[in-house]
Formats: sequence, C-alpha cells, structure tokens
Amino acid sequence: MRMLVFPYGHDCEPIIRHADMLESCYEIAALVSPGGWGLAGKNIRLGSGRDILPVHETFGEVTEEFDSLFIPPFETVAERVENRLVDKMLLLIPHLSHVLCAARLTEANRKKIKAACCHASQFCEFLDFCEHNRLESYGLTVPIEKYPSLKLLDVPVVVVAGLWEKIDKFEISLQLRERFIQDGYRVLQIGSRDECEMMGFHSFPQFMFQKDLDGAIKITCFNRWIQQMVEREQPDIVLLTIPGALQDFNEQFTRGYGLLHHEVFQAVVPDALLMCTFYVSESQQALEDISVSCKYKFDMPVDVFHMSNLYIDVNDSEEFSRIVTNSIYRETVSETVAKKFRDSSIPVFNGLNPEECDRMYEVLIEKLTPKDVQAVF
Repeated sequence: MRMLVFPYGHDCEPIIRHADMLESCYEIAALVSPGGWGLAGKNIRLGSGRDILPVHETFGEVTEEFDSLFIPPFETVAERVENRLVDKMLLLIPHLSHVLCAARLTEANRKKIKAACCHASQFCEFLDFCEHNRLESYGLTVPIEKYPSLKLLDVPVVVVAGLWEKIDKFEISLQLRERFIQDGYRVLQIGSRDECEMMGFHSFPQFMFQKDLDGAIKITCFNRWIQQMVEREQPDIVLLTIPGALQDFNEQFTRGYGLLHHEVFQAVVPDALLMCTFYVSESQQALEDISVSCKYKFDMPVDVFHMSNLYIDVNDSEEFSRIVTNSIYRETVSETVAKKFRDSSIPVFNGLNPEECDRMYEVLIEKLTPKDVQAVF
C-alpha cells in the first residue's frame, strides 16, 4: 500500500522518523497537512534513509503516486474541525483501494468513511485500528473463578510509562525497540497506540478499555493475554508501553486517575520502569517524589527518566478548562539535563537525543542483568 498520510501533524512524527520499522506491505508515499498547522512546505526525512518527502497543504499539490489513505492520530479542539477534515477525506475515497484509520474519530465520522468505502465504484477496504474489539476476539474468556490467580512471566519486563500523554512514550519505546533488536534480543512489544501492528508489534488490548468489564477481570485477562503471547513468541524481553496518564494532575484535570496504570502493574511485575516526564527546569526532588510515589503505589520505583520538551501552562489550562502545553527546544532539554540533573540519584536523559538514548538503554540493560553476571564481567 502506497499511503498518503492525512492529516499529517506532530502526532504522526514518531511513525515518520521510524518509517524503517513499517511492515513491508506499507509505504509512505505522500504527506498532506492542513493549512494553519504550520507544517506545510517543510521537507521531512523518512526513517534513517535518504528519502525526503515534501509536506503538501492540499491534495491538489500531491504529485506522488498513492493508492491508500492513512489517517494518523490527531487532536482538534472543536468537532467541526474534525468534520471538515473528514469531508476532505471523502473526496479521495473513490480513488483508493484502502483506508487505514488510527485516529479516534467520532462515531458519526467513522460511519461516514466506512459508508464511503462500501459505496466506492472500485473496492476500497476500510481498516479501523481503533475499533473496540471485545474480550472474546483475543481468544480470552471471562474467568469463572471468584479470585483467580495470576501467572508470573519468566522473561524480564520493561515498562515505559508517562506522567501524562504526548510526552514521547511511543517514540521512546520505538528507540528502545531498535536497540534491543540490534543487540540480538527477541522483543515482545505492546505499544500505546492503535496502529502498532503496522510496525510489526502489538497494540495495547482494547478490552482494557471495555466499560462492561470489572477491573479485577481486566487485571486477570491482561495477565493471561501477555502470558499467551510469551508462550507463542518465546521472546527474550517484554517491552510494554502503557497508554494515558500515570495520575491525575489536580482536581480539575483527572485524566482517568491512573486506574489503567494500576491495573497493568497489578497484572504484570516489571523488572525495570522508564518514566517519561514533562520538562522540569531544575528540581531533582520533583522527579524523586515521582519515583517514591511509584514505589508505594506499584511496588516499583523509577529506574530512569526521559524528560520531554513539553510543560504545562497552568494559567491557560485553568482558563480554557483543558490541559494546555507549551514546548521548548529539545536542545534546551539536553542542556538542562546535563547541568541540573547530572548528579541525580535517578538517571535523567533526553531520550530523543541518540547519544543520551544509548546511555538510557545501558541503564536498563544493567538493571536487567543479574548481579552475579555483572560481577563476572
């Protein structure tokens, strides 16, 4: 499938930067970003290769050949903006063979796209990565025992978590995946996005968001699901990224209260925990407090931090009644980490810097290596 990506935005950047990881049946052919998003006119490098694609503002500017549409995750402040974007997509569908949707659209817009695919003059297949499959589709059944036991995994588990959303969890997990595979490890990876199968690993199971399932049942089923995959794939390591926020920000911005993280940490015992945080200018104590909180909540302190380039604008968030973030240059993050966190009791890195990511990876490998093996070397 030669895919046109629309709407191309910052949420799509990890897939573009790691385009080498896409399964061989997928090829990114063209990028279109709506006017006003600030990306049209730029040239974007695909993966680690030499291929560079221009970012177009309209479909009419596209000269590259494509036969499929990939709708990546994106967020809009108003539903009418999503409606306008979907109306533009509908114009393309009669000329396509596939529509791949990783965006969490409204139900009305999802039905519009699906109907347009069904009524296209040539066959157009609609693949919705966000479709909420029920428990049975994973080959699992609801446990009949009142208090079922958990199965312990016999392979090490690395968990990537984040204080909030959009602070590089997915990108960091891809960076770690590359390094584990380069070192010869067989990796069983569960990602935090719905389109992970496009990159050759597993998306976070949708039954964990199923509202008619009791929390205790979700814990047991998640444990059984990972155990089944470990038995089938025989990995050397499990790399698990948890979607959503670790905890609420305050009484106004709760974001699920961290319940999903609680359920995952009950289902799986991690061997190492990497935490992604907002930008912190100088307070080592703030990060240490996060680690202490994880220790007492989940019996798992933080082993290493990745510091993103986003920070919360508290005043604007309160004014607009939604979390508003601002960004700084990533080079500034690396400078802050080097100057203010060099002596931190818990290692802190800007994991999007390749050299710092190498050191972050080495911290995790050391944590996963038995002490007696370390002593030999």
